[in-house]
Amino acid sequence: MEIEIAKSAGFCFGVERAVATVYEQLKQGRPIYTYGPIVHNEEVVRELEERVVKVITDENALSEITPEENAIVIIRAHGVSEKVYNMTT
Repeated sequence: MEIEIAKSAGFCFGVERAVATVYEQLKQGRPIYTYGPIVHNEEVVRELEERVVKVITDENALSEITPEENAIVIIRAHGVSEKVYNMTT
């Protein structure tokens, strides 16, 4: 079997932007959460977790982030519902 990699292989624009946003925000030194895994790539998610980026998966966890924590919440590349989005703004 022959395997060829397309010239344009890699992350799509949305995934690339989401991952870049997390890395850029890490420079702030604030706690960072992603709502759901930032991308569907276990290796990337694992590396970010090693850098103390926490994944939250439901509205209850989102509502437990306090203003005093001064955290950053980043929405995953695939988006969230309008209700969840409004909770993060």
